[in-house]
Amino acid sequence: MKCAVSFLLVFLLASMLVSAQMLKGKISNSSGEPVPYATIYIQELSQGTTANTRGDYELKLPAGKYQVTYQSMGYAPQYFNLTVTSQDILKNVILTMQYYQIPEVRISAINEDPAYGIMRKVIGMAPYYLNCINYYKSEVYLKGNLIIVKIPKLIKRAIVKAEKEDGNEKMDFKDGDVYLMESYNEVEFTAPDKYVKKVLSFNSTFPDTEESVSPMDFINASFYSPKVADIAISPLSPQSFSYYKFKYLGATLQGKNTVNKIQVIPKIKSQQLVEGIIYIVEGLWCIHSLDLSINNILGKIEMQQLYIPVKNDIWMPVTYKFKIDFSMLGIKADVGYGSSIKYLDVVLNASLHKPESVTANYYSANAAPERSETPVSKNQKKIQEILDKGEMKNADMIKLAKLMEKESKGTLPDSVRNNLEIKNNTTNTVEKDAGKKDSVYWAEIRPIPLTELEMRSIIRRDSIKKETSLKVVKSDTLPKPVVKKKSKFFQMAGNIAFGHAWSDTTGLRFNFGGLLNLKSLSFNTVDGFTYGTDLRISKGWKNHTALTVAPEARWTFSREKLMWKMNGTYSFNSMKQRQLFFRSGNTSRDISDGGSINPFLNSITTLFFKDNYLKLYQSAFLTTGYRTEIVNGLRLEISAGYENRKVLSNTTDFTIIKHSKAYTANIPDNEYLATGSNTINALRDQKHFEIVTNVTFTPRQKYSIYNKNKVNRGSDWPTFSLTWKHGINEFSELTDRYKDFDLIRVDVARGHDIGLTGHLIWRISSGGFLNNRYLTWYDFVHFNAQPLPVLIDNYQDAFRLPAYYSLATPEFFGEGHVKYSTPYLLLKYIPGFSKTLAKENLSLSWLGSRYHSHYTEIGYSITQLFFVGELGVYAGFDNLKYRGAGVRFVFKIGN
Repeated sequence: MKCAVSFLLVFLLASMLVSAQMLKGKISNSSGEPVPYATIYIQELSQGTTANTRGDYELKLPAGKYQVTYQSMGYAPQYFNLTVTSQDILKNVILTMQYYQIPEVRISAINEDPAYGIMRKVIGMAPYYLNCINYYKSEVYLKGNLIIVKIPKLIKRAIVKAEKEDGNEKMDFKDGDVYLMESYNEVEFTAPDKYVKKVLSFNSTFPDTEESVSPMDFINASFYSPKVADIAISPLSPQSFSYYKFKYLGATLQGKNTVNKIQVIPKIKSQQLVEGIIYIVEGLWCIHSLDLSINNILGKIEMQQLYIPVKNDIWMPVTYKFKIDFSMLGIKADVGYGSSIKYLDVVLNASLHKPESVTANYYSANAAPERSETPVSKNQKKIQEILDKGEMKNADMIKLAKLMEKESKGTLPDSVRNNLEIKNNTTNTVEKDAGKKDSVYWAEIRPIPLTELEMRSIIRRDSIKKETSLKVVKSDTLPKPVVKKKSKFFQMAGNIAFGHAWSDTTGLRFNFGGLLNLKSLSFNTVDGFTYGTDLRISKGWKNHTALTVAPEARWTFSREKLMWKMNGTYSFNSMKQRQLFFRSGNTSRDISDGGSINPFLNSITTLFFKDNYLKLYQSAFLTTGYRTEIVNGLRLEISAGYENRKVLSNTTDFTIIKHSKAYTANIPDNEYLATGSNTINALRDQKHFEIVTNVTFTPRQKYSIYNKNKVNRGSDWPTFSLTWKHGINEFSELTDRYKDFDLIRVDVARGHDIGLTGHLIWRISSGGFLNNRYLTWYDFVHFNAQPLPVLIDNYQDAFRLPAYYSLATPEFFGEGHVKYSTPYLLLKYIPGFSKTLAKENLSLSWLGSRYHSHYTEIGYSITQLFFVGELGVYAGFDNLKYRGAGVRFVFKIGN
């Protein structure tokens, strides 16, 4: 029996050796220099790999006959027919330079560079190639490396310290260190967006890398998309002619295919634009290969891709190469990533029809595959008419791209097109023991040979592991060292002083703001200095219900009064987003509920400049309410509240820097409160009751579901909002003490992208009181005015010039705000600013009310200045007559 088993094992081993032999060698140029990252492709296996930086390659192949293609950017491809038997094959290949010629037929009659005619067809066909695959299954090998060129000592010490605090003694980066990460993956794609990714094995010399290594970040981005990985504008975008220039560098014959070489030149230097060479297959108007680079905040990123016809006339990428010259905060490093892909199965999208004119042009010199006879739709006829034009114009290109995109979307089932749920259709799994494969395994499966530096990195890692294991064995025989633990007293004192968050496994969470929280310190002329703390207690249950209570307490040192607030919510039926909520307290409140000065900013202006902008009143209140989603996109909120309002006055004239001027009274600057105005509108002690109903509707609201919780994800439609507020106020001096009023308000708002880089936000509001005769200032419609030159909060819909509180009105009103943002307006065309990440904004705001002039404000601003700021200039007009102008700088802290 043992002999039989031994014989069987020997037989199986021999069969494996016969069935899979090594094809290896070196790829060099005519001068004998190695060609790094050259591509080797096996036509019969739909499998490709790349050479390493020294031009070495190796590939395991089963016995059989193969056509092997060797190629690299700038070199003519070499084709060899090889027969693999029981012996390894050593094949050294010399690649010669590829020369491109400009044929006479490419000379344009309108003296336009021929590249534009080619690119118009490629751009028009891009939606087809983006959607022509219905299914594929592939094996993907990824290899990345990091070479540390320079790391500042300060940053190095910070990293080491942080790692030691986490109990990791192995983190010790040095200049010249090399780190390797490689993985072997199985990727399965099903249209339109379902990916199943399985990490079969991974090998890393990075410290403590025990996590899934995903290949999709590197192989999922497509240059057929208008934007590549959301960081760059593709040269194949329908708007690419606005960002790029193209130059025709000639054509060459590779096998039976004519390949055009086109230079991509950005019109301005920008972190969102690429440059380099793109190669296009004549007739099919698809990508043959590309060699592009982009300079962004990380450094220079070089990208190379090679496409091969893996299924009939469908060209798909088989090798990728990324190289990053990383430079940030004094850290310099070389980062490289390469991949090889073997397609196990590819299924075309049979519902998506390739234009007959494209197929006819390409197969005039190639044997066409069999295609099913399907009726030609009206869209397809229009596509063919555009492609048949001798000279395609820009308008034709855009029309062609739109028709192809429409045709592509038409192939999707109705269940996909009409489904509003955004699902995470990516499944990631890691095989058990994927990170524990030995060197023998990797030597057998690795398609890209390691360089000497990468091999040293593995040897260094293995020696560290061995040394660590010896230390562990040795330490078991020695007395355990005494580890000094932090004092529980000092730890608890720190948590009480500076705040802390606690949680347990039952879903209970406790967040305490701390007794020394400077965010709770402020100053105003009514309360004087105020200081306090807050906490938040929440409890979640397995049935997806949750209860949250958030009390807050503050002491006013000038008024010597304790102020407090408490908010609470009970959430249930998470799919309907239902909540019961309450708000209560006894505190000083801003007289305006439409937005006014930031409390911290008011503290600065008051203490240092004696400008007390913030106006307050005393509010003892209780509000309860209920909110729910009736159907998808339709939400209802109903609340009822009581408030006891009391007028407050200044209680202190303290200031840090003495001024001769006095503080202004605690009365807002508004014409309705001026001397001689209607006394009904004046501030007064008053009891108030209200019922508020708000209905919002967002047509075709998209959403996601995470752990049975629904999360709204926006819509292509605006959001409509209707608010009705019925209020009752007490007037003690009147015979009929209680007077009611009704406010009706309508809002419509939307934010959406314009083109590839622009974003438009707009909101329109209108409303008024049905009966405003007995209306006090508290219940006016208040608007957000922010007149200070330096601001802190990122206000979305604010007027930058009018004084605080000056815009409030009891009349019928209309309000509108529009803001357009883009990185390509004026700034990027100025030398020195082209590589910045700054965005430019144009804004228009309008406010009109009965009996008052219409106020209009226009503005220009630059955002992302130093990553936290927005600098803008604004001009205001009353009834289109110039009123004034000002400059504003906003610190966008926490936004």
